[in-house]
Amino acid sequence: AIAQAQRSQPAAPAQPAAPPAPPRGPVEPLPAPVVIVIDFQEVLRNSAAAKSIQQQLERTRSSYQEDINKKERDLRAAEQELGQQRAVLAPEAFQQRRRDFETRVADVQRDVSAKKRQLDQAFEENISKVREQLITIVDELAKETKANMVISRSAIVIVEKKFDLTGEALARLDKKVTSVKLVMPQIKQ
Repeated sequence: AIAQAQRSQPAAPAQPAAPPAPPRGPVEPLPAPVVIVIDFQEVLRNSAAAKSIQQQLERTRSSYQEDINKKERDLRAAEQELGQQRAVLAPEAFQQRRRDFETRVADVQRDVSAKKRQLDQAFEENISKVREQLITIVDELAKETKANMVISRSAIVIVEKKFDLTGEALARLDKKVTSVKLVMPQIKQ
């Protein structure tokens, strides 16, 4: 039955063929590849500038954690006080204080989330400045070595050491940028 249905179906109208591509002329031969390899992640992780960013972020994170710990202690004290007032307060008054307490808890949770987002965004924005400098340095290395291709070390399984210029890129980056002044973005809560 399926075979009959397929035979009785009219053939789909033919699609018009795409026009042929215009001739491009002779294709120039490509130059032989000259490749250098850079482990971008290693350079970004081990550079003085990246370490500077990490240290500044860690100090900021510690400051935030102290503030959060204080707020959590205050909330625990308020919760204990609320538990003691339960027997003394009228049900409506207790419910109102309970709602106020829950609002404070939600505010602290929003604050913690906002600070975490701020730290994450600060890292990304500040490390991008270092990444831009690294790209400039890699471009200089490519020109100096007459390389016409730069490949990330993460994309390669095996490479001869003389093609891997990660150490040179790191040394030049450390010479050019020793630290980055951490700029904290403003986050809306």
